[in-house]
Amino acid sequence: MFGLKRRDPAEKKDRLGTFFFRIFGPATVEGAIQGWSPQARDQYKKMRENQRRAAAERRAAEDSAA
Repeated sequence: MFGLKRRDPAEKKDRLGTFFFRIFGPATVEGAIQGWSPQARDQYKKMRENQRRAAAERRAAEDSAA
């Protein structure tokens, strides 16, 4: 009727599932380093060392200002 075709309910459900997965699904990043790789461990260690160094510098600056 009126040239409209009924869609297969499974197709509609799949489109709806895909829509919600894109909104609420896990975040994805192109070219991300996986957490278990050696590169990721090295990167994490460098990041933590930089954070510790920055925190120590902040504490030293607060102590000298006080």
